[in-house]
Amino acid sequence: MALALEMTMKTFFLSLTLFLAACGPAVEHPHPHLPTDTPRCPDACTHLRELKCDEGQPLADGTTCEAFCESTQNSGHGLNPTCVAKIKSCEEIDTVCQ
Repeated sequence: MALALEMTMKTFFLSLTLFLAACGPAVEHPHPHLPTDTPRCPDACTHLRELKCDEGQPLADGTTCEAFCESTQNSGHGLNPTCVAKIKSCEEIDTVCQ
């Protein structure tokens, strides 16, 4: 009796596993909400250079601040250039413009 129950349970779990594997995951891919202040990237980068912030300088591969900002924003990762264009010190990038 116990052996029959054990076999039934194993068959059930095997069937369930195969069924779930066949169904596959129902994954929705999110659509990023693009930031609307991308045109402010040049202002933010100019301001960063005026403040002598490292973030205003080109990357090691030569990518300009403006190009990096626009590309990042267009990928759906907001850098908040509107806020960055108004900071008073480099430290405010992380503390004020999160």
